[in-house]
Amino acid sequence: MNVKNAQGDIMPERLIGLDKVAEFLGVNKRTVYRLIAKKELPQPLKIGHSVRLPVSDVTAYFEQLKLQRREVSV
Repeated sequence: MNVKNAQGDIMPERLIGLDKVAEFLGVNKRTVYRLIAKKELPQPLKIGHSVRLPVSDVTAYFEQLKLQRREVSV
């Protein structure tokens, strides 16, 4: 997936490691693996020995969690 920068140029999407995903979500790396296994997060991309997720997938999951919280509180 590609994204556009502020100037409108198309750029490849940034990938982050599962340790950074865990840090962003405030959970343990093992929890990230569980979320992937439960298909709450998509399958990561494997590049050599590295496992990465697109930033957009992580932020989409985070936004989904926020929406669920709003629905419960209403």
